[in-house]
Amino acid sequence: MRWRERPYSGHRHLFSWLGLAALLLASCGTAATATPTRPPATATPVSAVATATPAVAATPIPAGDKPRYGGTLRMAVREDPPTWDPAGSHVDPVITTKTLNFNKLFNLGDYPPVKQCAEGLSPVLVDTWRWVDDTTVEMTLKKGIKFHDKAPVNGREMVADDIVFSMERYKLLPFMAGVSGRVKSTEAVDKYTFRMKSETPWGGLVLELMGHDYGFFVMAKEAGGAKQELWTTPEKSWIGTGPFSFERWVPGVKWTLKRNQSYWMEGLPYLDGVDIVVMPDVTTRMAALRSGQLDLHDRTRPLQLRELQTTAPQIQILPCAATSSFPGMFYANTSGPPFNDVRVRRAVSMAIDRKTIVDVAYLGQAVVAGFIRPGLSYALKVEEFPPEVRRYLEYNPEEAKKLLAEAGYAKGFKAVFNVTPRYEAPYMMVAEMLAQMLGKVGITVDIKPTDYGLFTRTVLAADYPVGELAMAPSLAMTPEDGHALRGPSKYGGSTNRSMVKDPEYDKLFDEFSASKDEARRSDLARQLQVRGADMAWRWTLPYPTEALVAHPKLRNVVNRAGFRDFGPIIQQVWFAP
Repeated sequence: MRWRERPYSGHRHLFSWLGLAALLLASCGTAATATPTRPPATATPVSAVATATPAVAATPIPAGDKPRYGGTLRMAVREDPPTWDPAGSHVDPVITTKTLNFNKLFNLGDYPPVKQCAEGLSPVLVDTWRWVDDTTVEMTLKKGIKFHDKAPVNGREMVADDIVFSMERYKLLPFMAGVSGRVKSTEAVDKYTFRMKSETPWGGLVLELMGHDYGFFVMAKEAGGAKQELWTTPEKSWIGTGPFSFERWVPGVKWTLKRNQSYWMEGLPYLDGVDIVVMPDVTTRMAALRSGQLDLHDRTRPLQLRELQTTAPQIQILPCAATSSFPGMFYANTSGPPFNDVRVRRAVSMAIDRKTIVDVAYLGQAVVAGFIRPGLSYALKVEEFPPEVRRYLEYNPEEAKKLLAEAGYAKGFKAVFNVTPRYEAPYMMVAEMLAQMLGKVGITVDIKPTDYGLFTRTVLAADYPVGELAMAPSLAMTPEDGHALRGPSKYGGSTNRSMVKDPEYDKLFDEFSASKDEARRSDLARQLQVRGADMAWRWTLPYPTEALVAHPKLRNVVNRAGFRDFGPIIQQVWFAP
């Protein structure tokens, strides 16, 4: 019987899941911790937020090696991207490759990467910046930074006009329309200076627009121009300023990037190149790591980490605690019944046993929190919510049944739950657990697996039917986090996956967005989180620990706390003899 034909109720699979978790925990050892070697820092982050010590122990990293040139690093992705346009896609293969080929104006975490699991925002291509007025920021670029020496750009210097062009292309990315759409204009003041002006006062312009790992990447106009179709051939159009340049794509097999010989950071990168191999199955990737066929694997989750610690203790494991937005949030289209009723939404939240999800799906390696990822500034812990709101974040199935009865659903109702099997374990396990938990309070859920392409065009584009449910990664990842707060607002765009329209929330978000006063922004961020939890437009799920996993001979590896900025990481690693 297919998942989509099968209703869920009760906890028929929980005992087997609990048994598996107990077996894995009992059989897995714990590695000792050690301080990794660090290169000298050449930049100071604008801000930094400490993260908690990860529950999964980090592997000791050998010290004393000197950088060596040469070698090709091998990493894997699940699939070819649906499009190669760097401003037209936010899927993992494109993001992973973009960070190697292009540079951003700012980087998440310190730059170059030094501290494990660092948060914050650091300049990369930008030398200085200042506020001109409440809506305008002026930035000056570093001089002497050149594009790859490939026709038709031919290694020319990056200038302010490139930022103007890239901003117009960045606006094509639907996923970030709620951010880029707020930019009224971008203009070059002189060869190296440009100004960005927002429609309304926007105190988070730099952090939200520049800091996100989905953009803002600098492109050269000559590489593809205004025609979107010209950007879909990466061998020709992917001409950036990054440490590696795109060399060759073999569809369904791999793509290759080679060392940028004229990279603007002197002496870097150390590697000759990077091969990105298509490996759809996570089990295959773990086997490739153990056998040495892969050198690096990102966002490795607790189940795989415990397995690696047992079967391949020589592999480096660099975890960051509670840094994942996966599987993110549990959503419903709230624009019509039954989820337009706040009592129903609150009932759903109270039906979710988040602790069981932590224990079973993540082997205890996850944290229950609010709408902003733990460790980021402005993030409220569950215990910091007012008691009258906190109760909606706590498991209480009996109270959930009462709320459903008050809303006229004493006998429950049925709902379709959109998921995509493309996301890896434990995504589908969590989906089944959620369905069973809702079944316990009378909501019969029909899990509907969807092709990732369709999932992208519907759920991820906030365009799925009224009354249906969905689970997808959240945007609770940037340093503040204005992105997580933006979701339910009128600026949410495709990130407003619950289709919320709430003037009270919008008013608070407008003030938060416009303010540059840190104390006021913090207070407004708190109010926004409380309002969101009270109205239960989307339901938070636990934030698991994830790790960057590396070959034992790979040196100077730094994890970026859940962000996918691979360029800064890989540009400074080398292979020991």
